[in-house]
Amino acid sequence: MSGQHRWVFGVAAGVGALCIAATSSLIMLALHFVEELSRPHSPMDKEYIPWTLPNPEPEPPASQRRSLLFHTTDGMLLSGEFWAQLQPAPTIIICHGYRINRTLLRPVAALEYKYGYNILLFDFRGHGESESVATSGGNAEIRDLEAALTVAHQQPETLPGKVVIHGFSMGASVALLTDPHPDVAAMIVDSPYARLDEILQRIMHWQLTKDSTSWAPILHPLRNGFHALTWATFAVSAVVFRLRFGHALNARPDTSFKRWHARSKGLIRKSYPPILLIHGMKDSAIPITHAHQIVTQAHAHNITLATYFVEEADLNLEQALEILFKCMHNCSRESLLSD
Repeated sequence: MSGQHRWVFGVAAGVGALCIAATSSLIMLALHFVEELSRPHSPMDKEYIPWTLPNPEPEPPASQRRSLLFHTTDGMLLSGEFWAQLQPAPTIIICHGYRINRTLLRPVAALEYKYGYNILLFDFRGHGESESVATSGGNAEIRDLEAALTVAHQQPETLPGKVVIHGFSMGASVALLTDPHPDVAAMIVDSPYARLDEILQRIMHWQLTKDSTSWAPILHPLRNGFHALTWATFAVSAVVFRLRFGHALNARPDTSFKRWHARSKGLIRKSYPPILLIHGMKDSAIPITHAHQIVTQAHAHNITLATYFVEEADLNLEQALEILFKCMHNCSRESLLSD
C-alpha cells in the first residue's frame, strides 16, 4: 500500500471512529435524558413552584372525605381522594403538574370546596401515591384524567354534566390534550405548554450548558454548538422514547382544538367546554408565547376561551380563583350551581 493510500485509509478510519464515538455519545445523552424525564421523581422544592398558594382554609371533616384507588384503561393504579359536599354539587377535578403531587394543591382544593364544589384530587402516574411507573409529560397522562373523569361521574354527590377540570402546568396541558367529555362543563388551565418539545429542548439545553460557564475563555466558542447538540439529542430521545414506551414524546396541546373538530364531524350538536387560560407573562419555565399559541388556535376553531394574564411570573392563585368562579357562573352554559 502506497503512502498516499495509507494516509487516506487512516483519515477514513479516524473519521469513522469519531462518527461512532459521536453517535454513541449522542445515544448515551438521549438515554440519560429519557430516563430522567420518564422515571418518577421526588417532589419539587416549594421555592421552585410558580404559584402563590391560597391561605389555608379548613378541609372538610373526615366524614366528607374518602380515599380512592382506580385503574386507567392501560392498567395503571392511581391514588386520589374525593371531598363531598352535603348535597349534590358540581365537582372540580384538580390536575397537578410535573414533579409535584396532589398534596401541594390541597389549599386550592380547600378554597374551592369552601365555595360549594365537590373536589376530586388525584396523583398522575409516577407521582405521589399512584403507581410508580414511567411518565411522559402529557400523552400517557390523558388516560389518567379520563379515568378520573369516570370516577368523578360515579360519585353520588356529583351533578351530571357539571364537572370542572382545573389543571396546573403539565396537568393543564393534559386537560387540553383530552377529548371533550359530556360531563365537563368548563376547564381552567393554568400555565399549560403548547408544545412539549420546546419545553424539553429548553431543559435539555440548560442541562448541557449549565457547567460551561466555568470553562476557560478559550473554550467559550464551543458553547455555540450546544443549540445543534440540543436539537440532535432531542431528536434521538424522541426515537428512544417511542421505541421504549410505544407512544410519542412530544405532546401538542396547540393542535388539540383542530383534533376536537375532526373527531366531532358528523355530530349534529358539537359541544366544547369553555376554557379559562391563566398564565404569568414573565414565566421562565413555560413562556407566555405558549399561551398565545393556544389562544390563536382556540380562536381559529371557535372555542370559547377567556384569558387571565398577570405581569409577574409568580401567580397569586387566590386572585385567579376569584376570576375562575366568575367565569364558571358566567360561561356560555347554564350556571354550574343550578340544579
